[in-house]
Amino acid sequence: MPLTTIATVSMPVVYDPDTNLTVMLGRIRDAAELGADLVVFPEQALQGYLTDTLSLDFENVRYQQQNAETVPNGPRVSALIEAAVEQSLHVVFGLTERDDRFADVLYNTVVLAGPDGYIGRYRKVHQPGDEKHVYHPGAGFPVFETGIGRIGMLICYDKCFPETTRALALQGAEILVMPTAWAYDDATEAAEDDVRVDQYTLFGRVRALENQAWMVESNVVAPQGNLNYHGHSRIIDPNGVIRADTGPTEGIACVTVDVEDTILRARGIDYIGYHFLKDYVPVPATVGPYGAGTE
Repeated sequence: MPLTTIATVSMPVVYDPDTNLTVMLGRIRDAAELGADLVVFPEQALQGYLTDTLSLDFENVRYQQQNAETVPNGPRVSALIEAAVEQSLHVVFGLTERDDRFADVLYNTVVLAGPDGYIGRYRKVHQPGDEKHVYHPGAGFPVFETGIGRIGMLICYDKCFPETTRALALQGAEILVMPTAWAYDDATEAAEDDVRVDQYTLFGRVRALENQAWMVESNVVAPQGNLNYHGHSRIIDPNGVIRADTGPTEGIACVTVDVEDTILRARGIDYIGYHFLKDYVPVPATVGPYGAGTE
């Protein structure tokens, strides 16, 4: 079976889309030199994430409005799609998207492009804190057929909800791609034992294992706004094993794998032969404050 080289980027992001674009174009070239078939960038890599999730910053809201782009025809979006074509690889990147009809409607979006151009987008469904004041939520979790396998995308907070990746896996997603802006709990101290780093690791490994699929995470690194991002852009295999990791620094993590064969082994051999998707039984909604059922 064909081998696929997956790369994920950990990068600092600034509130200057042209500067971010220049860095991203350079990283796409670097990934191509590594032989990558897929390279993943963080959430909001193009414009930069909000200054905080717990305090509404009107200046940053205005910045997001002024620098949002339509998909797929925004000028910087187009440049990244063209780079995917030129370098003949798949690229996933995050941005603030403007609705092509309504200028006041913004989305927290990730775009998937490939050797033949634009493939599709995903708009973040689960919105924490003050994202609710800036972005409109997306709807649904699409899966895209590509030359390197079926790709499903999620963004940051989506990872906290098992239904997100399960919905993608049940549609046949083999590679779960998660751009994120995931910060340290303590913005003043970058520590490997920080609770948010531990939770990030736990969520990522579990989501890969419970769906027996590949998980590719790309995170911001270094301070931006009121937050300090820890990096650790990772590639996690279908058994929940971290196969490549940038650590808490800027860089690219890369691994070459047989995507299909590793999933076949994970679902038929590795976990005592248990196939989690085949054995999955949907749990009905329950009655209660968080359930949709009725008495």
